[in-house]
Amino acid sequence: MIPVLYHYPMSPYSEKLRLAMGLLGMTWSSIQIPPQPPRGALDQFLGGYRRIPVLQMGAHFYCDTRLAFESLYHDDGAVTDLEADEEVLRDWAEREIFFAVFSAVSPIKVTGFLFRQLGVLGVGRFVRDRAQMMRASTIEALNPERARGAVQEFIAHLAACLSSSPYLTGDTPGYLDLCCYHPLWMACQIDRRVMSSWPPSVSQWMGRMSAPGHGDPLPASWDRVLQDIAESQSAFTGAVTEPYQLGECVGVAPSDYARDETRGELTAVDQNRIVISRALDSGHVIYLHFPRKGFDLRRVQYSV
Repeated sequence: MIPVLYHYPMSPYSEKLRLAMGLLGMTWSSIQIPPQPPRGALDQFLGGYRRIPVLQMGAHFYCDTRLAFESLYHDDGAVTDLEADEEVLRDWAEREIFFAVFSAVSPIKVTGFLFRQLGVLGVGRFVRDRAQMMRASTIEALNPERARGAVQEFIAHLAACLSSSPYLTGDTPGYLDLCCYHPLWMACQIDRRVMSSWPPSVSQWMGRMSAPGHGDPLPASWDRVLQDIAESQSAFTGAVTEPYQLGECVGVAPSDYARDETRGELTAVDQNRIVISRALDSGHVIYLHFPRKGFDLRRVQYSV
């Protein structure tokens, strides 16, 4: 089944998955959605969940890039297994550096980038939406000086890691490379000259990572999406660990930012993953996959 990616061009996490499919030489279906809600039919699928990208495989929607990456390998969790120090580096890249790249450059450059991407009216909508999205965030915002220092330290660390191999994971690019690449890709989108000050090992690695491109993206229609769901209606049930019970109504929400909740019937939960089901107006059932780490799970008293 061809994966369907819901994304927008300037999304760093979307670039992570676009590049992953390029590295795999995959054909995939592309649905570009607005950078902020409302997002039409996608909102009906996902309920309150608002983070992008989302990867769809038939009736299954992967609401996390790690799980989405695994789904490209038939849900093989081994492809994202990292050593302890590698996991620390991934978390550094995707938590602190992801946000720091925006604060490390002048507001004029950020505003100019947003104008080029979104236009005058689009910038206003985007800024208001992101301010609301981050209102209940638990992420520590770095001031410009600390953000620049964090990005410089991160790049220096990458340079040391890349001094003896072409990729962070050895001779071929892996999941860790993608995690560390996309925040720096965002920095280059905001200021294309920024890479000129980076160590050659890092800038050359950036070039190697981007060289495969995005694979073979094809435009997708909502009719095709609904057909994929209809053709993938085999029941899915996983293990549910205590104290939760199969089929109970739950709410799932990120614990750090964009903390909007979505609700459904609990289909699976263990130490790695939460899966909930949601019934569409058509009567078809879809399954939303979330990581257990970084997400809150709670019982709710009323049905979806």
